[in-house]
Amino acid sequence: MALTLVEAAKRSNNVLQVGIIEKFVYQDPILQRLGFTDIRGNGLTYNVESTMSTANFYGVGDDWNESTSVVTPTTAVTTILGGDADVDNFLKATRSDVNDLMSDEIDAKTKAMKKAFMEMFYYGYYYAGAGADAKGFDGLSYLIRSQAATATSYDNTVCVATISATAAALSLEKLEKAVDYVKMGAPEMILMSKAMRREINQYLMGIGGISKTEHEGKTVQTLFDVPVVVSDYISDKESCTKDYGDGTYGIDYTLGTALSTNNSATSIFVLSFGPKAVQGIQSLPITVVPIGPLEGKDADRVRIKWYPGLMLQNIVTVSKVSGIAPSTTVTA
Repeated sequence: MALTLVEAAKRSNNVLQVGIIEKFVYQDPILQRLGFTDIRGNGLTYNVESTMSTANFYGVGDDWNESTSVVTPTTAVTTILGGDADVDNFLKATRSDVNDLMSDEIDAKTKAMKKAFMEMFYYGYYYAGAGADAKGFDGLSYLIRSQAATATSYDNTVCVATISATAAALSLEKLEKAVDYVKMGAPEMILMSKAMRREINQYLMGIGGISKTEHEGKTVQTLFDVPVVVSDYISDKESCTKDYGDGTYGIDYTLGTALSTNNSATSIFVLSFGPKAVQGIQSLPITVVPIGPLEGKDADRVRIKWYPGLMLQNIVTVSKVSGIAPSTTVTA
């Protein structure tokens, strides 16, 4: 069973570790929902269904045709994420509250780990340009595309730009199309940057108002009956140079171009979570290791480490809209 980080933390007896996980997922819509499957080793090979099996109607005496689905073996790898938090012994001696001092250092390291994971979650190791971190994992911008994609087939991505490197205004009809691409149950969220939400809401207020509903005990905005969620880690400076095959352009997920080539574009993700949809994997859960006194300097160290990865088993559980100019007037 895949547990979210919060549920997994409830099964830990390490109070410090539980506190770190609570800080890690605090007010983050992805980390609060994303489940993680524990695996052995550093990778998980799974099959992505790229072509569905068919069924036919037959008459009496007809020959029956064999048909099977086509799957593409894909491997999701886990990576090493973490950092050390040091507290100088002089500060211990001159500060009255030692626990608060270490807590401050751990808080800072936890925020840094969260930022690193979420940037990797959306953009993978492709996002950093010439300094791309090949020690990371594939992110959503890479995974959310047809596993059988060719130059003319990206059947779960909608792009709005019609000129390379020139982002265009969002049409809500395009977003609705992306929602319709999710075929295995209803999508769980529409995820976007805050700037993108502001532009959508400005348009909605001009035509009658914003739709809201009760969801998990909170009042949330909806579009096409799907909750709208924002993230600080979705960039408004994405590239917009990838030809998606129908004369439209969106984020280029290949190495060194996703964010290093700034075309002032953004993407909107339509997501479902679960073993057949967006799912985390981990070879080691978030773990706190007290290293203790250091030999090279007069300080104590605590190490926080995690071995996470990301997988997407069924392409029809997710979609995205790309090539959007987030500060341009939204249309119908």
